[in-house]
Amino acid sequence: MPKYRLLTSDELENLKDDFVDFLVVNGIGAEDWSRIKTTNLTKAQTITAQFSDVVFEKILRQKMYLMHRTEQSMSCFHYQEKQAVMIGVKCIKGKLVLDTNLSTSLLQGDCEILTGEKKYTQQRELEMFDMIKKGAELTEGEWYKKLALLL
Repeated sequence: MPKYRLLTSDELENLKDDFVDFLVVNGIGAEDWSRIKTTNLTKAQTITAQFSDVVFEKILRQKMYLMHRTEQSMSCFHYQEKQAVMIGVKCIKGKLVLDTNLSTSLLQGDCEILTGEKKYTQQRELEMFDMIKKGAELTEGEWYKKLALLL
């Protein structure tokens, strides 16, 4: 059972070279892998799950920002060492339009900025993955940084 989720066939295909390296590091040659896939499906799935976890762990450790958007709101998260900090915008009137007029919308009272923080109740990367499962996307933090300047 993977910690995150199994990589799809397409994702595995795109990471084929990395998967081969993973197998070699774990003492599994090409012939061994072919044999395992045909004779021991459970072991093959376990190995694939371990590789999937390595991939997700590496990606999530390198990233710090997530964003979740709806028509009326945007929540930007900064995943720090011990807590996640959220800066969000909620549109009170109409749809949220992300452009240069966001400051004007805030000043006119059409939108409001929300903030919050949450200490982790599980490993940082698992917290991030849970948010991704709920619709958040990895970002480079552009909107989080822009909103932080408005506080």
